[in-house]
Amino acid sequence: MLKPHRVVLEKVNSYTEEAAAFMRRRRHHRREFVRIRFQSGAEADLPTGTPEADRIATAARRLIELG
Repeated sequence: MLKPHRVVLEKVNSYTEEAAAFMRRRRHHRREFVRIRFQSGAEADLPTGTPEADRIATAARRLIELG
């Protein structure tokens, strides 16, 4: 049987891990990145700042503005 303080520590630890995961997901979604999906199902991430990534990002922004 667990001691009462360990139960509380485990719950706090669980909540802390969830909060940290939430913040990582938020940071990930706020950064702009370019991911290409091929018909085969494969994916490739283009490094930010490359000419190809910049052209694709610009085209995507234009599509969003038109939508």
